[in-house]
Amino acid sequence: MRNIMMQIFISSAEDSELSEYKLLATLKNFREQLHKNKLYPAFGELIELNNELNILLTERNNYKSMISKKIVGIDIENQSLIYEYNTEELNEDKISKIFDFIEWALPKIKEVIDEGTAIYDFVESNIEIKEIGILPIYKDEGYFIIPSIAEKVTHIYKFLLSNIVTSDVPFKSMKTQFVESFKEDVTKIPPETIKLSLIKKYPELPNPATYNLETDVDFPFNETVLPIAKRKLMRYLAA
Repeated sequence: MRNIMMQIFISSAEDSELSEYKLLATLKNFREQLHKNKLYPAFGELIELNNELNILLTERNNYKSMISKKIVGIDIENQSLIYEYNTEELNEDKISKIFDFIEWALPKIKEVIDEGTAIYDFVESNIEIKEIGILPIYKDEGYFIIPSIAEKVTHIYKFLLSNIVTSDVPFKSMKTQFVESFKEDVTKIPPETIKLSLIKKYPELPNPATYNLETDVDFPFNETVLPIAKRKLMRYLAA
């Protein structure tokens, strides 16, 4: 979505009315997802787009090099974006139209982001992280348990926390891997029992750092609950 929307902004230099229509249609589609309490992946992409547009406004002197670049891929090994430069040179009039369009669009984008933020904050505040059993000294690898209320299913994920340095700025990254899930019947399985079962099944982690992420929020699991839970757990682990 982000790349498509960036192209909408660039094309506003040629046809601002068509770009307005496309942008409003895209935001309407995202709002419809929000009304179903579905946040990701569009919410994160919209925030990233909003940040990039604000950077463009504050760095107008560098607009030629920034606007003429088109993202065509990601270099995983070097943790960087791959750009392709447009061959068409943008004149001053076209540049002015693009910035006018950005200033028109940003408040509309912010309105949608604010709606998404309200959902995010609600879900995050209703997820409680509890340590299960005795934690090991090494806490960067382990498991977390989280329910999907709508499906009445409990999911187990393995996590690995690692340090990444980009442009000399270190930050934490967390990779997750689905392990298994099981239906919750009338009797709820205690988290301690689940941890013991994991130790027996996967002895490579004899005393894994294990966390129970408790929530009663009945929102879409993959699009909302799980991504928010991952972010909250990563901050918890990195603290």
